[in-house]
Amino acid sequence: MHVINRLAPLAMLGMLAATPAPAAGFGEVSVVTHIDLIPNSAGVAPPEAVKLLKQFVTDSRKDPGVESFQLITWSPTTNHFQLLELFRDRRSFEAHASAKHTVDFRNNLQQYIGAPYDERLYRPVF
Repeated sequence: MHVINRLAPLAMLGMLAATPAPAAGFGEVSVVTHIDLIPNSAGVAPPEAVKLLKQFVTDSRKDPGVESFQLITWSPTTNHFQLLELFRDRRSFEAHASAKHTVDFRNNLQQYIGAPYDERLYRPVF
């Protein structure tokens, strides 16, 4: 019995060392951001704001760890947008969130925002 008590910690250590690394994609972060713009006098999203959104997507797709970065709109409402973002991991998301182009985008978009900037992080369940 004493031998088993002494060997158990070594056996546990061996099992931990043999545990496989997480599969690719483990730790992915998905982000859904709802952006509600104040419509212009024609009832549509201001072209300047849409230009900012498109440039942000172009810039963000170049960030390290970005797996996907899409801009969609809620048809037929032309002033509601969603950013659908997928990052390799939390670190990639945080680097993107603090990047100069992201900070500049959020500051420049403020004048067009009709509702709070709604950014939500998600993770895969299985």
